[in-house]
Amino acid sequence: MIVAVRIEERTFRSGGVDCAARVYRPDAQPGEATPCVVMANGFSLTRDDGLPAFAERFAGAGITALTFDFRHLGGSGGEPRPVIDTDRQRADFGAAVSFARGLEGVDGDAVAVWGFSSGGGLAIYTAAADHGIAAAVALCPATDTIALLRRMPMRTLHAVNVAILRNMLGRQRVHIPVAGRPGSIAWFSQPEALPGFEAIRGDHSLWRNEYLPLSFAGATSFRAVRVAHRVRCPLFVAIGEEDHVVPRRAAERTAERAPRGERGVYPIDHFGGFLGEGFERVVADQIEFLSRHLLTQQTPSLRAIS
Repeated sequence: MIVAVRIEERTFRSGGVDCAARVYRPDAQPGEATPCVVMANGFSLTRDDGLPAFAERFAGAGITALTFDFRHLGGSGGEPRPVIDTDRQRADFGAAVSFARGLEGVDGDAVAVWGFSSGGGLAIYTAAADHGIAAAVALCPATDTIALLRRMPMRTLHAVNVAILRNMLGRQRVHIPVAGRPGSIAWFSQPEALPGFEAIRGDHSLWRNEYLPLSFAGATSFRAVRVAHRVRCPLFVAIGEEDHVVPRRAAERTAERAPRGERGVYPIDHFGGFLGEGFERVVADQIEFLSRHLLTQQTPSLRAIS
């Protein structure tokens, strides 16, 4: 069944920078307030990469979806480019949630967060800090950068350190590939990495297979598994059995430590939740989870109880 979905291009401010956003609205009745899920992508990816399929399905289920680009990436402002700064990204995620709560037609008490890979870690950080979040979803989340760095080839770590030093000295900017073939120097060089990034890249995506390393400080402190116990809302963690990009055990511990944690395990690699049958299974479970914790809040009786 084809369900009408209205798409709006919007912007919001974070740290003095305009962040590009896209709102997917369900076919709601005039004056009806719907729940909303705020969606963030993984390392270096943009709102055009894989997210539209999820957002359209959520909207088709009656849940407004808001996707956005972090500062320094995609259609958002911020110089230099492309920079991955997890502290700024956490601020951007919080700003996106505030923006969603103020959208006309959105129930500000029924806002959820959703993230893929590092975006999943950021979703967990956001839910841990904001106890007004109604639910959280993390797809193949990166929840422990220390564990990830331990598995990274030494030659890659050395190349990143050299690039950071040269960038700090203010000479010609040195970029590192985001994804590369096994044995190459890239932040991700697992067999599934480069094909996965290429497979989910949108037709009109501004994603670039490079990033500008400026510091390791933010990366080494990015450990969402350590704040999972502060997430009061229901948290659904989707784990890929064949995921070689992020440490699986860290994602499992994250679900275990969350007071209301749930997890689903799927026969997919890191990017398989966006593709084919993997997508169908993952999105169906996520719609069930979000409907259970968001749409039920729309009934007058439950609203009165809460």
